[in-house]
Amino acid sequence: MTVPTSVQRSFQLWIAAVVVGVLGSVFSLATSATVPNGYLAAGGIVGVVIGLLFLAALVYLALRMRGGENWARVALSVLGGVSAVFTVIGVLLTAGLGVSLGAISTIVSLVQAALIVAAILFSFQAPANAYFR
Repeated sequence: MTVPTSVQRSFQLWIAAVVVGVLGSVFSLATSATVPNGYLAAGGIVGVVIGLLFLAALVYLALRMRGGENWARVALSVLGGVSAVFTVIGVLLTAGLGVSLGAISTIVSLVQAALIVAAILFSFQAPANAYFR
């Protein structure tokens, strides 16, 4: 069976979200390297490594989803949904507390969350649902 357009779009959006995440990680790594406190810089590096492992898992799951595996679609929806919700909550909380993440970090986070939400929505359109049956 050929991959429906909605599943292909979902896959492309997942990959775009991963690319944005990698760019955000590179930016985060670059800014954590300038932190004078060694412990804070090391924490930033550990955070980037964990983030990159998460992004690698998303690529694996997106490939499996495009291959027609429903469990991967469900896993992406759960992981992506939780990630998008926590991203938006985090941005709102830090803004409410007066903590600045920086404009670039905030934009990258919100763009990534939007890509994830769009990817999830495409993966549950009618042609996609038929593909996963």
